[in-house]
Amino acid sequence: VWRMDFEDMDAKIKANHIHVAIFCSPHNPCGRVWERWELEKAMEVYRANDCLVISDEIWSDIILNGHKHIPTQSVSEDARSRTVALYAPSKTFNLAGLVGSYHIIYNPYLRDRVRAKSSKPHYNDMNVLSMHALIGAYKPEGYEWVDELRETISGNVNFACDYITQHFEGVSVSKPEGTYMLFLDCTDWCKAHGKTIAEVEKAGWNVGVAWQDGRMFHGPCAIRMNLALPLTRVQEAFERLDKYVFNGEWV
Repeated sequence: VWRMDFEDMDAKIKANHIHVAIFCSPHNPCGRVWERWELEKAMEVYRANDCLVISDEIWSDIILNGHKHIPTQSVSEDARSRTVALYAPSKTFNLAGLVGSYHIIYNPYLRDRVRAKSSKPHYNDMNVLSMHALIGAYKPEGYEWVDELRETISGNVNFACDYITQHFEGVSVSKPEGTYMLFLDCTDWCKAHGKTIAEVEKAGWNVGVAWQDGRMFHGPCAIRMNLALPLTRVQEAFERLDKYVFNGEWV
């Protein structure tokens, strides 16, 4: 299970004189849905360092296998005051192309500053189509659809993690509690087979599996996968990885 290193977080904030932190909840790409005590501890670190928080909660609708999302602003009055929470329907409803997101800011001073800055460039402003798409997505019909989506993604995640454990020796994964991303640690496999993570990524693409180098997410030998697709396609992808990448001759 991925955990925050609070002592390291505190040390880095102090060493680099950080006064604004970006916090990801649920976390992308490891898929952690933070527990209340973790959120409380993180916010204590930010409070002690007089650090404002931008809480990216865009994945908060996609919570898997019975886990529960806790909004960062809800854990204390101080968290409510020092946090800018960001949300959007784009991940959940595949609306990124329409460009539409929103923030929740309880602190009037922070709200005024954000409004003042964001009103000047008009970059990525919400438009009529994205506004009505958001309203439609958050109606009761949307709730029902998201419930079904979570069941589907939970099934995909369970299948993928079980398959990796049973078939991909040297590849490890921590089962995500939220999001539809999977973060594979290929360190042991690469050492055993004398391959680099760039070569592994290319081998997957060569057999029609679109996945992503995890180094940009600070995983030195990791792969990031998207499981937001029908289970049959997930099964086909893993069969190809089994036959042609992790347990077979490369093409």
